Amino acid sequence: MLKIILQITFFVSLSQIFFALIYTSFIQAIEQISGSRRKKYLLAVSGGVDSMVLAHLFHRSGLQVAWAHCNFKLRGKESDEDQLFVERAAGSFQVKLHLKICDLNQSGEKNIQLAARNERYQWFDELLQKHSFDYLVTAHHLNDSIETFFINLQRPTGLKGLLGISDRQNTIRPLKNITRDEIIEYAKHHQINWCEDSSNQSDKYLRNYIRRQIIPQFVKRNPEFYQNFKKTFSYLQQSQDLIEDWTREMLQKYIQNKNNLQLFDLQQIKSIKHLDLFLFNWLSPYGFTDWLAVNHLIKSQSGKEIFSKKFRLTKHNQYLILEEIITNSEEKEYEIPEGKSEIRLPFRLYIKRKNIENCIEKKYLQASKSEAYLDAGKIEFPLIVRKWEAGDYFFPLGMKNKKKISDFFKDEKMTPSEKEKKWLICDSKKNIIWIPGKRLDNRFKITEKTKKILYLKQLEI
Repeated sequence: MLKIILQITFFVSLSQIFFALIYTSFIQAIEQISGSRRKKYLLAVSGGVDSMVLAHLFHRSGLQVAWAHCNFKLRGKESDEDQLFVERAAGSFQVKLHLKICDLNQSGEKNIQLAARNERYQWFDELLQKHSFDYLVTAHHLNDSIETFFINLQRPTGLKGLLGISDRQNTIRPLKNITRDEIIEYAKHHQINWCEDSSNQSDKYLRNYIRRQIIPQFVKRNPEFYQNFKKTFSYLQQSQDLIEDWTREMLQKYIQNKNNLQLFDLQQIKSIKHLDLFLFNWLSPYGFTDWLAVNHLIKSQSGKEIFSKKFRLTKHNQYLILEEIITNSEEKEYEIPEGKSEIRLPFRLYIKRKNIENCIEKKYLQASKSEAYLDAGKIEFPLIVRKWEAGDYFFPLGMKNKKKISDFFKDEKMTPSEKEKKWLICDSKKNIIWIPGKRLDNRFKITEKTKKILYLKQLEI
């Protein structure tokens, strides 16, 4: 009998140690990233066992936390029941609950799971900013990372994709080294209730298939499977850290930053070892993953482009140029009425009439590219500021013949982006009088007959 009592006491002690280790791991993960327990945390709560255990750990710790729950109506009545469960649990834990309710079934998105994820994290980021939370906390655990590892094995994600659940700025994942089985054991021991997502029982989703069919086979063959994977993730992370250090050094050496553009001189290709790795680490964060297209671009003629969702990569002479795509919601034309002394859209422009006698020592002869001295008698108001169009032409200062704007831009070696952003200043008849920062039109230059000068100064583009 004594032997049985000692065995029971031993196993109870082990159990207590195990649960204490989970709590300690949670606190260490919080303090390692936040550096302090005196922070405000936003906890993403689905109602599943993972997030409810994390909610319990926060409750035990006394940390300042609020919950956030999304109901996207993807599982109909079940989604509403999850929301009701989370609302009641928040009341029981006495925490503030933020709710987002919308029906993504009506969104028309092809990948509804991806759309839900993007919508969810966008909302989380809005809450962080609006309510001054220091960190978002999610309940991702070791199994999630292992499943992600297997999913990304079939994708061209590179080493970083094999590290499991990717890190996000201002996000803490305190359970990332805890298995799902350990989380369930913790929940049962502390009598924590949770919701079961019925869709998790379906193998039609790749993640579910890996979770239910693939991983159990590995665990069956190797009881140390999870511990070994922890070590593997650690080794992979060290390798990734080394690659990122190398990449930073290479980017500083080979990438030029100029006017919100990144330029890579293609003449340097031969001196770069592991070129594909360099290009991958430079371009993949900007959404470029089709390396066949990138290689074709390198070999193509100047002016060719490829696009990701938010960025453009252009071959321009000997350079690859990376830039963000700016959605142009501006008006196509702006009018400047006579008497206006300054405008601020689409850029700042100073406007003034002067008597030619007031231009001491003929300052117009030493005008900078940001200034224009024009014969006011030849210009009809209102002035029009507009983007260039196909077929536009002007008479460049110093030339008697007209020249197409497209040819002029080509001679100036302007990139496609620079051409798109360039504004023209025209008279009321839309004759081009000045390309700010480039050239005046010869027809409107100051001559011996000029009596009044129209002075324009580009203050900021």
